[in-house]
Amino acid sequence: MKRDIENREDLDQLVRKFYDKLLADSIMRPIFLDVAKIDLEEHFPHLVEFWHSLLFMTGSYRRNVMDKHLVLHTKIALEEIHFKIWLRYFKNSVDELFLGARSEDAKNRAESIALLMQYKINELNKRQSD
Repeated sequence: MKRDIENREDLDQLVRKFYDKLLADSIMRPIFLDVAKIDLEEHFPHLVEFWHSLLFMTGSYRRNVMDKHLVLHTKIALEEIHFKIWLRYFKNSVDELFLGARSEDAKNRAESIALLMQYKINELNKRQSD
């Protein structure tokens, strides 16, 4: 029986499942491995801390996620399809592992993050074209 997200260990399990899906995707894999050149084992604790800070409202995450993605966008155009794929894999990963209010919050926050990033990228594109 599924339970809700309860701790950092659950979040670690979630981000690992999520990245397994992302990196198996031929569209997404090059963005993470070839362009961003993410060292996943180094990156996972940051992802766990990010989600822990959001879902448990600790305010402990201090890195600027948006800036990192805007810089990435200057290297490879992040488009709506990328965010749709990212969101689908995230939501699927949550649903495969967990069930409950915090799990729903995670999916809702992921959707908000994807929309905000797309908005910021569109704004950046507009400024660069002016």
